[in-house]
Amino acid sequence: MTVRSSGDALDPLLLTRARGALLGLVVGNQLGVPTERLGTAQAIREAFPQGVRDLAPPPKGSPFDDDAAMALLLAESLAELGDFDANDVARRWVKWMEMDGRGIGVLTQRALRLIARGAEPFDAGRSARGADPRGAASNGAVMRCIPVALRYHDNVDRLIRVSTQQAAITHADERCTWGAVAVNLAGRELLNGNPYFVEEVLHRLQGTAPRALIEAIRRVPWEPESDLPIAVRDEYGYVVHCVEIAFWCAVHRPSLEEALVFLAEAGGDTDTNAAVAGALLGARDGESGIPPRWLDQLGAAKGVATLAERLIAVASRKS
Repeated sequence: MTVRSSGDALDPLLLTRARGALLGLVVGNQLGVPTERLGTAQAIREAFPQGVRDLAPPPKGSPFDDDAAMALLLAESLAELGDFDANDVARRWVKWMEMDGRGIGVLTQRALRLIARGAEPFDAGRSARGADPRGAASNGAVMRCIPVALRYHDNVDRLIRVSTQQAAITHADERCTWGAVAVNLAGRELLNGNPYFVEEVLHRLQGTAPRALIEAIRRVPWEPESDLPIAVRDEYGYVVHCVEIAFWCAVHRPSLEEALVFLAEAGGDTDTNAAVAGALLGARDGESGIPPRWLDQLGAAKGVATLAERLIAVASRKS
């Protein structure tokens, strides 16, 4: 099923799913931040014996961790300019890094520092990757990519291209660029009400995406929870694992709240796993799937929801 706008009126179901996607990313990120450096589920249980059920307030002067901050800046650029501009996006990210930068990953920081010194965005991404090939396939590009799915939900070719371009500014490894494509293709299908999104994503990726990514996505429909690569030693933040976990939650978990609490308590890269899964679950369930208390705790929920609506409106005008 494809959800379309009618005349100048935007489809309300599409709008609530778009709001859910962007809000889901932000609340997932904020829920998982307090546990992200604890490593294992056991360590998290010891630190949070009552469990993780609510969003922790952010530190003063730093409203968003890197996942949410960079996603919202990408969304603002797409909404204001109407299309993707790598230089504009990179400029916004550099400014955020210099003014806040909370949670920024090593690879992202390396690339943005090169840009701040005058490098072209895609050159910076390639150079950062070359300096650290072992850590080049981290999840810093998939965590922020969902605004592209909202803006280009009705143009799959452009969605694929922009997904890879926004990723390549900091993460040029093909597992990262195609990981962002996979997440945004899934987001697009969920925004359009397709519960069989895994099949569509595999169809689009076949023959082009890295084999490791395709195999991970192919496992999702039948994979037991116990086999999920959530807290694999020495592989925290690996992009292929992050995509697999997010897809699995969108297929198997009946509620967004249940899934994000599970991820915040499961160990590994909790904040980004919950952010990416939250984006897909929000696209699946809409804004109503997010617990009202989390929206209250977020504080910025109205602004995030409005930004999601602006991306859908831009897509409607451009088409």
